[in-house]
Amino acid sequence: REVAREEVRVGDLVIVRPGETLAADGVVVEGASAVDEAMLSGESVPVEKEVGDAVTGGTVNRAGAMVFRVTAVGAGTK
Repeated sequence: REVAREEVRVGDLVIVRPGETLAADGVVVEGASAVDEAMLSGESVPVEKEVGDAVTGGTVNRAGAMVFRVTAVGAGTK
């Protein structure tokens, strides 16, 4: 089900589809994708993410769908 960004809590599993912004920091638990991290690194090339990789809230999923487990929200994010 879709939930508002404000409802996401540490430990939740979140599905992110292509073109969506990641709602929180987390670790990929299923799937793989390329994530646009330009807001963090300035790098214009998306970074490949797969199971076990960390992802950062506010970045944009550019390619495949993935599921991540939330590790930080709100003021606790990077």
